[in-house]
Amino acid sequence: MTSTTGRTATADPEAEYSELRGTEEPRLWTRPLRPLTPETSLGYEVIEFALVFLKVALYPWQKWLLIHALELNLDGTFRFRRVIVLVARQNGKSLLAAVLAAWWLFVDADRFEERLPPFRFKVLGTAQNLDTAQDVWNLTGRWCDTENDGHVPSLAKAVQKLQRKNGQPGIYLRNGAHYEVRAASRKGGRGKSAARVLMDEMREQQTWDAWDSVAQTTKAVFNSQLWGISNAGDVRSVVLRKQRETRIAEIEDWLSRGLDELEAYANGELVAPTSALFEWSAPDGCRLDDVDAILQANPSIGYGEITVEMVLQDSRDMLEASYRTEVLCQWVTSKVQSYISPRDWRPRRVQPAEISIERGERTVWALDTSEDDMTWLAAAVLTTDGRPFVTTRVKRTGMLWVPKFMTELAETSGHREVVVQSRGCRAAEFSPLLEEAGLVVHALDGGQFASATARMRDRVRDRQLLVIEQPDIDTAVEGGVVMDYADNKAWSRRKSKPVDISGLIAESEALYGLEMLTPPPPERVAPPPPAAQLVTRDAAPDTGWASFSRP
Repeated sequence: MTSTTGRTATADPEAEYSELRGTEEPRLWTRPLRPLTPETSLGYEVIEFALVFLKVALYPWQKWLLIHALELNLDGTFRFRRVIVLVARQNGKSLLAAVLAAWWLFVDADRFEERLPPFRFKVLGTAQNLDTAQDVWNLTGRWCDTENDGHVPSLAKAVQKLQRKNGQPGIYLRNGAHYEVRAASRKGGRGKSAARVLMDEMREQQTWDAWDSVAQTTKAVFNSQLWGISNAGDVRSVVLRKQRETRIAEIEDWLSRGLDELEAYANGELVAPTSALFEWSAPDGCRLDDVDAILQANPSIGYGEITVEMVLQDSRDMLEASYRTEVLCQWVTSKVQSYISPRDWRPRRVQPAEISIERGERTVWALDTSEDDMTWLAAAVLTTDGRPFVTTRVKRTGMLWVPKFMTELAETSGHREVVVQSRGCRAAEFSPLLEEAGLVVHALDGGQFASATARMRDRVRDRQLLVIEQPDIDTAVEGGVVMDYADNKAWSRRKSKPVDISGLIAESEALYGLEMLTPPPPERVAPPPPAAQLVTRDAAPDTGWASFSRP
């Protein structure tokens, strides 16, 4: 990936950064149907409620979000049934959620008394564990708890019971509206319907159990709304990833519409998306010290305690994957400590046009199959300047196609060496089949496989390897981890899951085969017979036939 052209760190940060402010508008966001005013968005009401009653002056980005997320339909109901908010950590997500929960509870609960009476108005707060869900609840509770010196008397008077014990915290108002918290689990959201849901730290949902349970609680409730709030996730964040990808597709579709279609949406003639994404994140591929990218992902800079200098220090102190996820709100494959540093890997990439290989140069193939039944074919060869170049040639589901494909590849290319593991993996099944087809099979034992793993990292770290950009392999590098093998380390398919590293394993094996394994001796070919010569009668030797004459 290429980096952005934003500002980077300078020698005099105090002069450079003191006046900078975080970006108010998110990088990715769902557009409104019409201009947003106090008549078309309840966000203005929340902002005023926070300031007048809670004495909370929200940051510009928080105000922007409330105005856009609480957009109204023509009938006064919420346009969005689901709102996904992504922003870097420590930017005020919890305070925003607490303000929103308090407004829902004390103001919004009786807005549609006939369709949704207050006694049926339930605010449900969830997170990956009860303690996290209760953090937002505690902030809301402080404003209405008479035992707290900073409580708001008018809000406290509306409270019938504030329960902190028995593992089920709750705020119960005299009109029946209530706010409860549950852990995000298969059972945590089941029960009575909820009018409003706050899902904190959605990135931690690694299965669909909690989402399927909690999201269903709002379906049968009039004018319900679910907010999912988080920073970016990784490949394990299956729920958040799916919600984000779907919302981005809707945004791209919306931006491609013509003016006539947009007007039809605004007038209610066409059905508009009822879910929204608002994401404050750094652009993909930016430098870690890109100041503009930092401001895009951290909209509270210049308004709260976070400064550009703090973030730049994080870029030096944190693992890159963690920094990009937590601070730049970028999606990464995994938060594991990769065996091969992505920071070392990226500079190894070159454009295909930069690769020069002598015709007929020895090429070594390697095969590996993942637990998900995906087979990868990699190749390794030396370039004209003597550096090894590895790449993945084929990625295809299943294994049955391999023998025929490799036989034909060997015949057309002239390269017949194939590396596979000798046992302990699915690819070991290829050895006898490929040998029967006449290919030269290098079967690696466990020690050799560990050596191949280490050699791949060494070549990357020593800047001797050349690769081209292949997203699947880049993902494998970021998520690839190892296991102990004797005194060495070896790639672990299982520990790297859900990342599929089989393509990276195949490349490692091909490189090892090229540099460490002896190529087969050239086949002995019998010399061709001497070329035929045209012999005339005059030049023919005297064999007795020259004096022969017919009678």
